[in-house]
Amino acid sequence: PYLEFVFITGITKFSQLSIFSELNNLYNISMTDQFSAICGISKSELTTLLSHDIELFAKDLGISSDEMFRKLKEYYDGYHFSKDSEDIFNPFSLILSMANHELGNYWFGSGTPSYIINVMRKFHTGLADIENKSAGVADFDVSPEQMTTLLPLLYQSGYLTIKKFNKFTQRYILDYPNHEVRIGMLQTLAPNYLSPRQMDNSSFLGDFLDLLFEKKYNESLELMRSYLAGISNRLSNKSERDVQTVFYLIFSLLGAYVKVEEDSAVGRADMVVHMQDEICVFEFKFDGSAEAALRQIDDKGYLIPYSTEGKRLVKIGVNYNSEKRTIDDWIVKEE
Repeated sequence: PYLEFVFITGITKFSQLSIFSELNNLYNISMTDQFSAICGISKSELTTLLSHDIELFAKDLGISSDEMFRKLKEYYDGYHFSKDSEDIFNPFSLILSMANHELGNYWFGSGTPSYIINVMRKFHTGLADIENKSAGVADFDVSPEQMTTLLPLLYQSGYLTIKKFNKFTQRYILDYPNHEVRIGMLQTLAPNYLSPRQMDNSSFLGDFLDLLFEKKYNESLELMRSYLAGISNRLSNKSERDVQTVFYLIFSLLGAYVKVEEDSAVGRADMVVHMQDEICVFEFKFDGSAEAALRQIDDKGYLIPYSTEGKRLVKIGVNYNSEKRTIDDWIVKEE
């Protein structure tokens, strides 16, 4: 049959094998501004065509329509498919969320990233390595057989998206598109690094957070010591990088409630907990000392950005002992 126009879509980039291939004259529109909103739901479509659904969802949650939109944006927005792309919402998750009137991680229910885990190991990639990643277009817009890093797979399968483009350097910043993907990814990967039982991880994270908000800092760190000792088989013969991945997962999962590795003009603290009347700044050391961790908070001035907020400031230095495979020392000091 005679075909005038053919539209082909999929997950990974189509490989044009040779000049003798029948499909060797494709026009790849994957990163073209003109077609960047061809898939998904745009902000204008959501606020016009689905405005009534937003109102109903907001009424069910007891919040305003504006606040409902902000929550939907935080959870499901953030995809960009070209350097000047408008924000695109994940249609699958957005529609299910509005149908169920519940903010959830729907996209991860449609598939499992077990293959991602294997490829991460193949390329020796840590979880922290894939956030806020600077890359040229040739680093991620390539076919699978040309892949030399994890970036193409993560970008083309939707785990990462374009967040910024520098027209002078012609480089992109790739990151998780939204809350749903980031937290869903971390929760799914957690059993491979922490306890294999998801309930154990959720229970620890919930109890740890409760103790923090009750200002029971020593008890919260005792709980962390017990938890890490309970998964010590996962931490045996691990490098500092591996242990950093474990801490990164724990704090990133807490990141739904606290700021992890919060940037400021004076540096980056490992974890910052914002409470109603207190701000806690954590710093961790690997086979060092709690004193050294506390000293870094002072030397780097991690408390300075919060000194004008009118809240009590607490600094907490913690040390991880690789022989004991858990934290063994900490100091809590109020300013």
